[in-house]
Amino acid sequence: MIPKHEDFRILFEGKPEEFLKLYKEEIEEIMSPDEDDEDPEDIEDYASIEEASAEEIFELLFTIPTIPDDDYCELINVLADEYLPCDVDADYEDDKIVVYIDENRHVIDSKDGRSVIRKFDEIIRPDFETRVMNPDTGEDSLYPLIILKSDDWKYVEDRYGTKVAEYFEKLT
Repeated sequence: MIPKHEDFRILFEGKPEEFLKLYKEEIEEIMSPDEDDEDPEDIEDYASIEEASAEEIFELLFTIPTIPDDDYCELINVLADEYLPCDVDADYEDDKIVVYIDENRHVIDSKDGRSVIRKFDEIIRPDFETRVMNPDTGEDSLYPLIILKSDDWKYVEDRYGTKVAEYFEKLT
């Protein structure tokens, strides 16, 4: 889901109850256990959403969680489906990641996950920008990604200043 400007206000003001009211159905869908899942921890997780911080709810609703072992073609396709208005297809060709955006072909010659994401970010610029949300989950192996129009990042930065950099790290 793409966050609106109002979603950033709620995040930066630390008002999780507003997220819970605005996105009740979306949160219920995300948090509800799968039909095949009989793990009681899922039910406990759903109960704890009422106690979640604004950062945790924002991360749940608006970012794509990424771990170093991800299939990066699949991740690029998920990011594109979620955030980009153009046709994007990533696949492996000759052991390299190839990203097609509309009719344009881009080769990413890297195996390192963060390098792949940086290269993908370079491909979608200057119109869009990928950032990593600085989560407070304590998990070093998780980094939640979000893509917005560059103009939207600029608006949020102009409005909220340094708070944006506290929450969202640019890919450099």
